[in-house]
Amino acid sequence: MPFTDRTRILLGDAAVDRLAGARICVFGLGGVGSACALDLVRAGIGSLSVVDFDVLQESNLNRVAYAYRETLGRPKAEVFREAALRINPEVRVEILASLVRGAEAADRIPEGCDFYLDAIDTLNPKTNLIVALAAREAPFASCLGTAGRIAPERLRLSSIWESRGCPLGQKLRQRLRRRGVTRDFPAVWSDEPPVPPALPEDGSKPGDVSDGVRIRAVQGSGPFVPQAAGHILASVAVRAILGLPFGEPRV
Repeated sequence: MPFTDRTRILLGDAAVDRLAGARICVFGLGGVGSACALDLVRAGIGSLSVVDFDVLQESNLNRVAYAYRETLGRPKAEVFREAALRINPEVRVEILASLVRGAEAADRIPEGCDFYLDAIDTLNPKTNLIVALAAREAPFASCLGTAGRIAPERLRLSSIWESRGCPLGQKLRQRLRRRGVTRDFPAVWSDEPPVPPALPEDGSKPGDVSDGVRIRAVQGSGPFVPQAAGHILASVAVRAILGLPFGEPRV
């Protein structure tokens, strides 16, 4: 029985064929992006471009969908491709292992994708990516903050400009306005107040530089909210490709 049979019952023959011919790009393969990308494979998307420069670490085991001890130290994107091929041997996965920075952001966006998904968890690269996507009028959706939260039922889907209660979302909106971005786009966000991050044990402060590396506070996280947000993000892309409506979930 083909793995798309249940999807065919849900969506119909034409939809399955359309998904098989679609190409989606996912930026970031952390807790959100890993679940999102695997969902897209399981939904029958025929081609994916994934943008991630990082390797799997032990701290990823609690939330990255395909992280196992035997995969630690390997690039996230390569491990994802192996997982994707185990689900669908015919899926095409293009790996773009790079950072998204400033003026270079536009050069990191692959051409020809039907939809783009932002699962980046840091503010500067996230802002730069969205500015570049908006400038080229590309179809996309974004996920806001999921760290420091434990209640997936508090996730919402709405316009970026309607998000509330998310510190990352607030800062992102401010930066987008300063850079002249007024475009509307879907965002996944949580109104659950996040647990504050842990400060470095050596007494250094976030923003300090040590051995050429900027010190960052460590965010707490679990599997529940990031992966649930990834599921919602993948569903947005699939429905956008199929022309199906989406909006803020009703409880």
